[in-house]
Amino acid sequence: MITGTQLLAASASGEARRPVAGGESITIYCTGLGAVSNQPATGFAAQASPLSATTTMPIVTIGGIMAQVSLSALVPGAVGLYQVNVQVPAGVPAGSAVPVVLRIGGVSSNAVTIAVQ
Repeated sequence: MITGTQLLAASASGEARRPVAGGESITIYCTGLGAVSNQPATGFAAQASPLSATTTMPIVTIGGIMAQVSLSALVPGAVGLYQVNVQVPAGVPAGSAVPVVLRIGGVSSNAVTIAVQ
C-alpha cells in the first residue's frame, strides 16, 4: 500500500491503485519478523501504545536499491501481523513489476512486485 492512502502500488489499470513515485512511502504487511519490544501475550493483539517494534530493523530493497525503513512493528489491534514502512528511493527504475525484498535476521523474503513511475 502507498502509505497514508488506501491505494495499492500497482499498475493504474484498476481502481484503488497507482504506481508509486520515488520519495513516497509504502507500507508492507507481513508475518514472521521475530522478536519485538513490548511483546503481547501469545494470541493477543498488539497494543498501539507503546508499539511492539521489532528488535532488529529489516533491510528492504526496491529494484535492488536499499530503501530507508522508518517503522517495523506489530500492527496495533492485530495478532502476529507486522507493518514495515519504507521510503521508495530516488533512482528506482520505473516499471510495472519492480521487485521488493525484505531481509531480517539473515533471511530474505520472497520477492514481490510493485509498480513504480
